[in-house]
Amino acid sequence: MIGKVSGAVLGFLLGVFFGNAGISLVLGTIGALVGHLLIDRDSIPPPRSEMPPTRDEVLGRVPRASATARPLPRPTEELARALCPIFIEVARADGEVSQAEIRVVKEFFEEHLQFVSDDLEAVRRALKDAIAAPPADLEALVKNVRGQVKPSERLMTVNALYELALVDGDLTRAESDALKRVVSTFNLSEEQLREITALQLGSGRLQYAALGLTEASTDDEIKGAFRRLAAEHHPDRFASKGPKESEAAAEKFRQIKDAYDDLKKLRGL
Repeated sequence: MIGKVSGAVLGFLLGVFFGNAGISLVLGTIGALVGHLLIDRDSIPPPRSEMPPTRDEVLGRVPRASATARPLPRPTEELARALCPIFIEVARADGEVSQAEIRVVKEFFEEHLQFVSDDLEAVRRALKDAIAAPPADLEALVKNVRGQVKPSERLMTVNALYELALVDGDLTRAESDALKRVVSTFNLSEEQLREITALQLGSGRLQYAALGLTEASTDDEIKGAFRRLAAEHHPDRFASKGPKESEAAAEKFRQIKDAYDDLKKLRGL
């Protein structure tokens, strides 16, 4: 704007110097254009270019970097004290808290939430206090932290809880029930739960098919199908029909039992 005004004034005065009003108007217009091009354009900041989001940023796995300002750091001590009791309550579902389970928790904070140095010390203190504290209501703990974690972080938390539950063996019924309470209180969908479960344990699609069932089948339907098929294909029923039929029955029985055993792990039965 300054260049445009200055150019117009200089052009107009030059026209006056020549004593011609028409020339003054023409030179004023030209001066305004030249002043805008030479002065005003240089003063306009160039448009800010921003890199397109990466795949991980779109999926919420990592926060997208801001081109204008860095986000304020979250109070890591507060977040650690809110999340650690949840991990400990799930770990307690099948008995004592093991060192392997503690390691899973520390890795979650370090690798997924990017905690470092003093932040990890806050995690250690929070874990120690959570272990020393009496058992707490799991749903209340999750509700307390729900507003502090983004949806993508909720998924990461549940995935880490599955890793914790599986690190010392098969998923027990008590651990499965605890995980379902966390998922429900975090307001995650059934589809998200299936995705996490399939990631950790597999979808079980072939196992369901072996029992003539689907993923929508209830626990009671799975148990009932196994009992019925196991009785139907038990090798003792085919012992008198010759070795060929007896071997075929034994193989079928083994497939049914393996499928049921896998679904028990998957469902925590």
